[in-house]
Amino acid sequence: MTGPLLSIDDLTVRYPRRRGEPVTALDGVSLTAGHGRTVGLVGESGSGKSTLGKAILGLVPVSGGSITFDGRDITRAGRRERRELSSQIQVVFQDPYGSLNPVKPIGRTLAEPLRVQRTLDARAIRARVLETLERVGLPATTVDRYPAEFSGGQRQRIAIARALVMRPRLIVCDEPVSALDLSLQAQILNLFNELKADLGVAYLFISHDLGVVRYLADDLVVLYRGSVVESGATQSVYDRPRAGYTRRLIAAMPRATQVTPHEKGP
Repeated sequence: MTGPLLSIDDLTVRYPRRRGEPVTALDGVSLTAGHGRTVGLVGESGSGKSTLGKAILGLVPVSGGSITFDGRDITRAGRRERRELSSQIQVVFQDPYGSLNPVKPIGRTLAEPLRVQRTLDARAIRARVLETLERVGLPATTVDRYPAEFSGGQRQRIAIARALVMRPRLIVCDEPVSALDLSLQAQILNLFNELKADLGVAYLFISHDLGVVRYLADDLVVLYRGSVVESGATQSVYDRPRAGYTRRLIAAMPRATQVTPHEKGP
């Protein structure tokens, strides 16, 4: 594999307003994500990190710059191209319950994108769904149950399974553990690491919590008011931050947010 999996170059996103100048959410942002690597994207609320994730997913229009996925320019990909890309790029959101259909059993929710692709028959789809649930630590009986029957940590595992069932190469994770308590955070972060090791999937991991990102990410990008103020190998940035904003983020990081690797739970 040559070249990065994801390359963002001088990306700008502006939101129009009814009156006055547009609001600039991203201003000349550049970053790369290698195959099978995790890039952590950190910054306070309003820094533009979620907007960047949405731009990659095609959920917001891009005002300038480019987004390249595996050598393919997807900056302004249309609906048909986005449907094709859904097998390669997936997302896990902050609120798993809000992203799951409450009136559909989990099995149907996971099978739906596979049916849309029309590349697998019913037996193969069921086998893929069961295999994916097993990967995220959930039993086969999950397929017949509904989202409301699960705990927050279990629902987040289901959300991860929904992303994984398509066997993507990149998953955009938008604050996927921020609504969980520390014990559940540790379990889900360990799961993300295990899946990366087993499947070679890459992550763009968006978070306001530098402690979480420090544990998970190979590389770190720090956003402030829509611009990159620092980037580099995660441990290097953490040990020797150059930007004053990065130093303030590190200084403000509560010790309680430190995630203990391989913490076990029910």
